[in-house]
Amino acid sequence: MEPLYSETYLEAKARKKSMTIRGGLIFLMAVLVLIGIAFGVLMGTFLPLLVMVLVDVVIGYFLPTKDIAFEYIFVDGQIDFDCIYKGAKRKTLQRIDMDKVEFFAPASSHVLDSYKDMPLVDYASGYEPEKDYVAIHQGEKGMEKILFTPDEKMLSMIEQKSPSKLKR
Repeated sequence: MEPLYSETYLEAKARKKSMTIRGGLIFLMAVLVLIGIAFGVLMGTFLPLLVMVLVDVVIGYFLPTKDIAFEYIFVDGQIDFDCIYKGAKRKTLQRIDMDKVEFFAPASSHVLDSYKDMPLVDYASGYEPEKDYVAIHQGEKGMEKILFTPDEKMLSMIEQKSPSKLKR
């Protein structure tokens, strides 16, 4: 029998929190350059400006990126949630086992009403909320909701592996 395998790759919408931090850091970088210019003029040297530009380069290196994508890989009852930054750097965010999942349901489902106070981990694309699903999962820190955007192939594989856990 062939193993169940599905891979879903989605570009993700930039998160508000990340973009707020990014905007604040860019503003800080501009202010630092202005401070460097002001102190340079007052001191008669460009050393403060050079220091501020170097600080800006360091801040720029750590700026949150807008270019992120999520990839979900389903292999025989295990789902990996990966984040891909700038199209090159991959980081595995979480791995869940079907044995530890209570159920999967659409994010808009009333089945989730009693789980509204549970912590939410968001791995959804953000573009099509009507296609988002939630997995109620027993993690290392207790029960959690995982929001993600699976494709139809992944949903059918989840249903093949464990039909009672998928609530459509």
